[in-house]
Amino acid sequence: MDTVRTFIALPLPSELKEKIARTQSELREAGGDVKWDAPDKFHITLKFLGDAEPPVIPKLAESLQKSIGGLGAFEVSYEGVGGFPNIIRPRVVWIGTKPSSALDRVQRLIEESCAALGFPRDDRQFHAHITLGRVKGNRGLDGLTARLKSVTFEPSIARCSEIHIMRSDLKPTGSVYALLKSIPLVP
Repeated sequence: MDTVRTFIALPLPSELKEKIARTQSELREAGGDVKWDAPDKFHITLKFLGDAEPPVIPKLAESLQKSIGGLGAFEVSYEGVGGFPNIIRPRVVWIGTKPSSALDRVQRLIEESCAALGFPRDDRQFHAHITLGRVKGNRGLDGLTARLKSVTFEPSIARCSEIHIMRSDLKPTGSVYALLKSIPLVP
């Protein structure tokens, strides 16, 4: 049986994606060896599951519905531009979020639901972010670093009312995402 490369994501509204894309364009102008994500792929990864057997997806959806389905919608405040592991030698360029107890709770409950189904637990601290691009090499890194230090992203607030279970198919041109299941957060 073929497996499905799967992750759980917090989707973003289109207006926020457009605003993030404008900031991404400013960063792109700095040059650098970066594979930039397409704006329609912007999201926050809450849990990367890797390769999953297809029969586990409905079980996962049911488990998530029970654990987070009745929590209610919440707001996330997006702000700041940065890089992992740091802004001087970034490997990942991102937009961050303000600390959010609601988002942390949802992520923790997702982690617990996934662990109960046999997925490996990730005990690293959760750092909510939207990946804008991945740095592939050192060419143009100084310009990118300077731009990361100077570019601003005006804080934005967006309402989160659902979580998505996503499929990620790896293609020569990059990954292609498909929605497997939406979990509404409204009670």
